[in-house]
Amino acid sequence: MEGEKGMLVICSGSQRYTDGLLIAGQGYVGRERAAEWAAAVPESRTRILDWLRCASDSGDWRRFERLAGAAVHLRPEGLAPTLAAVLASGAQGVNAEDLVDMLGELRAPEAVDAISALVRERKGSDGPFFPLCVKGVQSLGEIGTPGALVFLRGIATSAPDEWPDPLRWHAAEQLGIEEELGFDEDEMLGGG
Repeated sequence: MEGEKGMLVICSGSQRYTDGLLIAGQGYVGRERAAEWAAAVPESRTRILDWLRCASDSGDWRRFERLAGAAVHLRPEGLAPTLAAVLASGAQGVNAEDLVDMLGELRAPEAVDAISALVRERKGSDGPFFPLCVKGVQSLGEIGTPGALVFLRGIATSAPDEWPDPLRWHAAEQLGIEEELGFDEDEMLGGG
Protein backbone atom coordinates (compact mmCIF):
# COMPACT_ATOMS: atom_id res chain seq x y z
CA MET A 1 0.00 0.00 0.00
CA GLU A 2 1.30 3.48 -0.78
CA GLY A 3 1.79 5.85 2.12
CA GLU A 4 2.91 9.44 2.47
CA LYS A 5 5.70 10.63 0.18
CA GLY A 6 5.40 7.47 -1.94
CA MET A 7 6.81 5.21 0.75
CA LEU A 8 5.60 1.67 1.10
CA VAL A 9 3.69 1.22 4.35
CA ILE A 10 3.44 -2.27 5.73
CA CYS A 11 0.66 -3.16 8.13
CA SER A 12 0.70 -5.90 10.73
CA GLY A 13 -2.49 -5.96 12.71
CA SER A 14 -3.04 -2.42 13.92
CA GLN A 15 0.68 -1.57 13.81
CA ARG A 16 2.09 0.26 10.80
CA TYR A 17 5.66 1.06 9.96
CA THR A 18 7.46 2.72 7.10
CA ASP A 19 9.55 0.50 4.88
CA GLY A 20 10.60 2.79 2.04
CA LEU A 21 12.99 5.59 2.89
CA LEU A 22 13.75 4.45 6.40
CA ILE A 23 15.36 1.13 5.61
CA ALA A 24 16.25 1.61 1.95
CA GLY A 25 19.67 0.42 0.94
CA GLN A 26 21.99 -1.99 2.63
CA GLY A 27 24.93 -1.95 4.96
CA TYR A 28 25.70 -0.15 8.17
CA VAL A 29 23.36 2.61 9.28
CA GLY A 30 25.65 5.33 10.59
CA ARG A 31 24.84 8.57 12.35
CA GLU A 32 24.79 10.54 9.08
CA ARG A 33 22.42 8.13 7.32
CA ALA A 34 20.11 7.99 10.35
CA ALA A 35 20.00 11.82 10.39
CA GLU A 36 19.13 11.83 6.67
CA TRP A 37 16.29 9.39 7.31
CA ALA A 38 15.02 11.44 10.25
CA ALA A 39 15.01 14.57 8.07
CA ALA A 40 13.23 12.77 5.21
CA VAL A 41 10.72 11.02 7.48
CA PRO A 42 10.17 13.40 10.44
CA GLU A 43 7.87 10.98 12.27
CA SER A 44 10.69 8.41 12.39
CA ARG A 45 12.02 9.80 15.68
CA THR A 46 8.71 9.20 17.43
CA ARG A 47 7.55 6.12 15.52
CA ILE A 48 10.70 4.04 15.27
CA LEU A 49 9.94 2.09 18.46
CA ASP A 50 6.58 1.08 17.02
CA TRP A 51 8.31 -0.02 13.82
CA LEU A 52 10.85 -2.02 15.85
CA ARG A 53 8.06 -3.76 17.78
CA CYS A 54 6.22 -4.54 14.57
CA ALA A 55 9.34 -6.05 12.98
CA SER A 56 10.01 -8.01 16.17
CA ASP A 57 6.43 -9.29 16.40
CA SER A 58 6.60 -10.50 12.80
CA GLY A 59 10.06 -12.07 13.29
CA ASP A 60 11.52 -9.92 10.54
CA TRP A 61 14.99 -9.69 12.08
CA ARG A 62 16.63 -8.20 9.00
CA ARG A 63 14.24 -5.25 9.12
CA PHE A 64 14.56 -5.10 12.91
CA GLU A 65 18.34 -4.87 12.64
CA ARG A 66 18.18 -2.01 10.10
CA LEU A 67 15.67 -0.10 12.22
CA ALA A 68 17.70 -0.71 15.38
CA GLY A 69 20.82 0.57 13.62
CA ALA A 70 19.03 3.81 12.82
CA ALA A 71 17.38 4.02 16.24
CA VAL A 72 20.71 3.87 18.07
CA HIS A 73 21.62 7.17 16.43
CA LEU A 74 18.17 8.71 16.85
CA ARG A 75 18.10 7.67 20.54
CA PRO A 76 14.33 7.56 21.13
CA GLU A 77 13.26 7.19 24.74
CA GLY A 78 12.51 3.52 25.45
CA LEU A 79 14.95 2.10 22.89
CA ALA A 80 17.22 0.27 25.34
CA PRO A 81 14.41 -1.72 27.02
CA THR A 82 13.08 -2.70 23.59
CA LEU A 83 16.49 -3.96 22.42
CA ALA A 84 17.20 -5.67 25.76
CA ALA A 85 13.87 -7.52 25.65
CA VAL A 86 14.62 -8.86 22.16
CA LEU A 87 18.11 -9.94 23.26
CA ALA A 88 16.70 -11.65 26.36
CA SER A 89 14.09 -13.46 24.26
CA GLY A 90 16.79 -15.47 22.50
CA ALA A 91 14.63 -15.48 19.37
CA GLN A 92 16.05 -17.50 16.48
CA GLY A 93 17.56 -15.24 13.80
CA VAL A 94 18.32 -12.26 16.05
CA ASN A 95 21.80 -10.82 15.52
CA ALA A 96 22.75 -10.94 19.19
CA GLU A 97 26.24 -9.57 18.64
CA ASP A 98 24.92 -6.36 17.07
CA LEU A 99 22.29 -5.95 19.80
CA VAL A 100 24.92 -6.39 22.50
CA ASP A 101 27.08 -3.79 20.78
CA MET A 102 24.18 -1.33 20.48
CA LEU A 103 23.20 -1.79 24.12
CA GLY A 104 26.78 -1.10 25.17
CA GLU A 105 26.86 2.01 23.00
CA LEU A 106 23.63 3.16 24.66
CA ARG A 107 25.16 2.40 28.08
CA ALA A 108 21.87 0.73 28.92
CA PRO A 109 21.65 -0.43 32.55
CA GLU A 110 18.48 -2.38 31.74
CA ALA A 111 20.55 -4.62 29.46
CA VAL A 112 22.94 -5.91 32.14
CA ASP A 113 20.87 -8.99 32.98
CA ALA A 114 20.27 -9.95 29.34
CA ILE A 115 23.91 -9.48 28.34
CA SER A 116 25.19 -11.29 31.45
CA ALA A 117 22.85 -14.22 30.79
CA LEU A 118 23.97 -14.40 27.16
CA VAL A 119 27.66 -14.40 28.12
CA ARG A 120 27.01 -17.11 30.73
CA GLU A 121 25.04 -19.20 28.24
CA ARG A 122 27.55 -18.89 25.38
CA LYS A 123 30.84 -19.18 27.27
CA GLY A 124 31.03 -22.90 26.52
CA SER A 125 30.14 -22.68 22.83
CA ASP A 126 31.56 -19.36 21.62
CA GLY A 127 35.24 -20.40 21.67
CA PRO A 128 37.99 -20.48 20.81
CA PHE A 129 37.92 -16.72 20.10
CA PHE A 130 34.65 -15.89 21.94
CA PRO A 131 33.56 -12.98 19.68
CA LEU A 132 30.05 -12.69 21.12
CA CYS A 133 31.15 -13.15 24.71
CA VAL A 134 33.98 -10.63 24.35
CA LYS A 135 31.52 -8.14 22.85
CA GLY A 136 29.26 -8.79 25.86
CA VAL A 137 32.11 -8.24 28.31
CA GLN A 138 33.08 -5.01 26.55
CA SER A 139 29.49 -3.77 26.52
CA LEU A 140 29.13 -4.50 30.23
CA GLY A 141 32.31 -2.47 30.76
CA GLU A 142 30.79 0.41 28.78
CA ILE A 143 27.55 0.21 30.76
CA GLY A 144 29.58 0.28 33.97
CA THR A 145 26.77 -0.10 36.50
CA PRO A 146 27.55 -1.77 39.84
CA GLY A 147 25.78 -4.94 38.62
CA ALA A 148 27.80 -5.01 35.40
CA LEU A 149 31.06 -4.48 37.28
CA VAL A 150 30.24 -7.23 39.81
CA PHE A 151 29.57 -9.64 36.95
CA LEU A 152 32.87 -8.69 35.27
CA ARG A 153 34.79 -9.06 38.53
CA GLY A 154 33.25 -12.50 38.99
CA ILE A 155 34.59 -13.54 35.58
CA ALA A 156 38.02 -11.95 36.05
CA THR A 157 38.66 -13.43 39.49
CA SER A 158 37.14 -16.85 38.80
CA ALA A 159 39.10 -20.07 38.72
CA PRO A 160 40.39 -21.00 35.24
CA ASP A 161 38.01 -23.97 35.10
CA GLU A 162 34.97 -21.72 35.68
CA TRP A 163 35.52 -19.22 32.85
CA PRO A 164 37.75 -19.47 29.74
CA ASP A 165 41.00 -17.52 30.00
CA PRO A 166 40.19 -15.12 27.12
CA LEU A 167 37.01 -14.02 28.91
CA ARG A 168 38.83 -13.71 32.23
CA TRP A 169 41.43 -11.50 30.49
CA HIS A 170 38.86 -9.25 28.79
CA ALA A 171 36.83 -8.87 31.99
CA ALA A 172 39.98 -7.93 33.92
CA GLU A 173 40.94 -5.50 31.15
CA GLN A 174 37.53 -3.80 31.35
CA LEU A 175 38.05 -3.38 35.09
CA GLY A 176 41.70 -2.32 34.71
CA ILE A 177 42.88 -5.10 37.06
CA GLU A 178 44.73 -7.42 34.68
CA GLU A 179 48.14 -6.48 36.11
CA GLU A 180 46.87 -6.67 39.67
CA LEU A 181 45.73 -10.24 38.95
CA GLY A 182 49.08 -11.09 37.36
CA PHE A 183 47.52 -11.93 34.01
CA ASP A 184 49.76 -12.37 30.98
CA GLU A 185 47.92 -11.28 27.84
CA ASP A 186 49.75 -13.61 25.46
CA GLU A 187 49.28 -16.58 27.73
CA MET A 188 45.60 -15.92 28.39
CA LEU A 189 44.68 -15.11 24.81
CA GLY A 190 46.63 -18.04 23.38
CA GLY A 191 49.28 -15.93 21.66
CA GLY A 192 52.34 -17.19 23.36
